[in-house]
Amino acid sequence: MNDERLTGLLGSLRYERMDRVADDRIRARLEHAWTARQRERGLSWRVRRLVPLLATLALFVGLGAATMNAGGDSALYGARVAVEDALVVLRSDPQERADYLLALLDQRQAEAARLESAGNAAAAGRVRAIEQRTLDLVRAILPEAPDLEPEIVAPEPSESPSPTPSATPSPSPSPSPVPTPATTRPATPRPAATATPRPATATPKPATATPVPTGTLMAVKFSGKVRNPDLTPADNVCVRLDPNSATCLTKTVQGAYSVTASARMNQTVTIYFTRLDGTILYKAYVSAVVKSATVTMPDAKLAK
Repeated sequence: MNDERLTGLLGSLRYERMDRVADDRIRARLEHAWTARQRERGLSWRVRRLVPLLATLALFVGLGAATMNAGGDSALYGARVAVEDALVVLRSDPQERADYLLALLDQRQAEAARLESAGNAAAAGRVRAIEQRTLDLVRAILPEAPDLEPEIVAPEPSESPSPTPSATPSPSPSPSPVPTPATTRPATPRPAATATPRPATATPKPATATPVPTGTLMAVKFSGKVRNPDLTPADNVCVRLDPNSATCLTKTVQGAYSVTASARMNQTVTIYFTRLDGTILYKAYVSAVVKSATVTMPDAKLAK
């Protein structure tokens, strides 16, 4: 075979088609490689899109944690106060809102005391201003317990026993003169002394007076239990500080209740309870004297 023939045969191979089996195998390999590349590209693309989102979320979580843990001497304390004040409106129940505000007030008082003990007067003054604003908000939302006039018990007048008149002894009759010798003088009897009766004096009893309320208004938490006439826990009982009010401050759950109100030290506070069962109205009330920020009321028993 000469060179010209070999060159011609090799040139004719350019126009020959490959075997179908080999062609299908190569096509399958190419499609598999392309699919794998698309899958890897899609996963990496998703990861690249997710990384900025995760980073942003982590930044917000870290910033939020730093803000909510910021002290009074931190630049983020103002943002923390704004967030805490905004959370007040999310609590629809009056008692929950009052408890949340009281917790905020205690927290800010402790923060101000810590800064004052550390000698940071500027930060302590700023926290004290925020504390006063919180106290005003607490007083604005808390119902005020009505003042009761102190009832002074007057001493009862005791009847003085009238002196028993003593009988005045009558003078004994003088004996008849008996003739005696001239040298003897008759003895003259002396009248008996009469005792002057003294009027009995009654010892006055000391008057017991109700303590007069003192000090400024403060937040006081009253708690206790209400029972049915058969002494079982009374549920769904309306709790009021004012008997003429049509709004319930709260209602009992398993016989227990908790009410926060503004009151003064030594003030006598009365809480009223009512429940309407059909046409039957059950009522009760209890009273106690405020001696601290937490008062446990006596158990109340409903009656018709």
